[in-house]
Amino acid sequence: MKRWLTLFIFLLVIASASVDAQEVQYDNATGNKHEVFTNNFGSNWFFSLGGGAEVLFGNDDTAGSFGKRISPTLNFGVGKWFTPGIGLRLQYSGLQARGFSYTENDFTKSWNKDEGYYKQKFNYMNLHGDVLFNLSSLIAGYNPDRVYEVIPYLGGGLTHTYSKSKRQALALNFGIINRFKVADSWDLNLELASMGTQNKFDDQLGGSRDLDGVVSVTAGVTYHFNPSGFRKPQVARQVISEAELKLMRDKMNEMASQNQNLEAQLLEAERKPEVAIIKETEKTTPDIAPRAVFFAIGSSSVSSQEVVNLGFLADQMKQYPNLKFNLTGFADASTGSADLNKRLSKQRAQSVVEVLVNTYNIDRNRLAVQSVGGVDKYDKDYLNRMVLVEVVE
Repeated sequence: MKRWLTLFIFLLVIASASVDAQEVQYDNATGNKHEVFTNNFGSNWFFSLGGGAEVLFGNDDTAGSFGKRISPTLNFGVGKWFTPGIGLRLQYSGLQARGFSYTENDFTKSWNKDEGYYKQKFNYMNLHGDVLFNLSSLIAGYNPDRVYEVIPYLGGGLTHTYSKSKRQALALNFGIINRFKVADSWDLNLELASMGTQNKFDDQLGGSRDLDGVVSVTAGVTYHFNPSGFRKPQVARQVISEAELKLMRDKMNEMASQNQNLEAQLLEAERKPEVAIIKETEKTTPDIAPRAVFFAIGSSSVSSQEVVNLGFLADQMKQYPNLKFNLTGFADASTGSADLNKRLSKQRAQSVVEVLVNTYNIDRNRLAVQSVGGVDKYDKDYLNRMVLVEVVE
């Protein structure tokens, strides 16, 4: 019993260490390799099926040769990944176990007179629930294109023998799944599994009062039901083209130019002596066009491109030190819940404030923050992920 446990722990250490050897890089908009959007309950379910061989480790099983203790096994299970690194699985495993006993019991078959032992053979099942730990994602970050991943698991369940005595026993399961991606929905798996169960499992109650055990190796396939996988935040420059961004800024500059022309025409009309003009109260607020700062989906981080663009606005702010500004945050209504979008839009507005204050030394008291939440003001979602900076009239 102690030998198979030591061997399995050694295999676990070797397989876990192999994660560090993978040179896989996956960039994220926020620089956080683990950041993803969690999916709803109906996403990331999978079904697996496999077959292979197993070996029984009981009290008297060393009486015969190792090769004669090898028996067929199969498994099938269903599970769900809640994050790229953590999942749950319910699995059936088992089929048949073979061993040896020096005493006759319900599972013994033929008697070997020369060696002085009985041959054992019985059918059984092990139904168990497991917690899956994807070490590749937990250590190296989520990468949907990763070909190989190592997934240790730990779980517990119940065994039931179909042969004669029909015994039930509690069991502890642990193992390693070596997953090889072959398509978007399909994986090939090599699973090294171990089960430790109560001593009554093989109907040998004599000898040492430790656990019975089964070690197995199976190969199989896993099918991932759609939708599967996780979404990662996208960098802003990947969703907003330079042409579209330039077009919006040109329109803003055109509006500012029109305002200046109207103001010049008004002043010119006031200078004509033959026309009597009742002057309105002098306009003291300069015409500074509203500025839009765009964000990646799900992100409140200001991109380096937008930090540069805010520099031009900061120059105008410094020319008119008495002006105050409203910063209104928005999110796109088609992504996330209403509460999440409300919080995200406020975080975006606050992020722009921090850039203006910390990078361009604008007085924080001149900046007021507002949040609208999710909107569909523009026909394209990414245009709604922004902060609008406007002069307070």
